[in-house]
Amino acid sequence: MFRSMSHVRTESAARYINRLCKHWGHKFEVELSAERGFIDFGDSNCELLAHPDHVLLVLNSPDEDSLAHMQNVVADHLQRMASSESLEISWQAADS
Repeated sequence: MFRSMSHVRTESAARYINRLCKHWGHKFEVELSAERGFIDFGDSNCELLAHPDHVLLVLNSPDEDSLAHMQNVVADHLQRMASSESLEISWQAADS
């Protein structure tokens, strides 16, 4: 598995996690609590953790190509959920 992480500055982390999980819950298995979300995309998955000043995204994929693709998908959807706020989303490799 390949893993990447992103710390995205926002004061609305829990709200965005809620929106993403509800959006993807129609297609994928999701878990949602007040401060955490988990989305199982099949071969890939994403854990989202709410903090007071940021949301932590942890993405796992089976290969580098899938990881790069899912980074774009998750970033695009997160930005759409935060329509009124411009988010800076940059991914870093993480130990698996």
